[in-house]
Amino acid sequence: MDHISIDEFRKMDIRVGEVLSAARVPGTDKLIEIQVDIGSEVRRMITGIFPLYHPQDLVGRRIIVLANLQPRKVRGVESNGMLLAAEWEGEIGLLTVDKAAPKGARIT
Repeated sequence: MDHISIDEFRKMDIRVGEVLSAARVPGTDKLIEIQVDIGSEVRRMITGIFPLYHPQDLVGRRIIVLANLQPRKVRGVESNGMLLAAEWEGEIGLLTVDKAAPKGARIT
């Protein structure tokens, strides 16, 4: 495992976001496009979590996102952030908060 410094960690902008909408990306096996409200703006993100999560399972959920990840194109669609999840033995669990944290709340 590579270690990072506390200063490198502090550069990450990790926030609570609320999924406003979600839809499968046509012509793909795993991709879902989500619109996420991170408090100050709504971001489009592409995530590869289908079929473990279906679009209708995501709408309304408060998730944890990496907001300052450099944008990149995925199948021609720009993704502006990353949904955070734990992965083990072929399973995926979305990272969420256990209280009603407001959209945009920073994870520290």
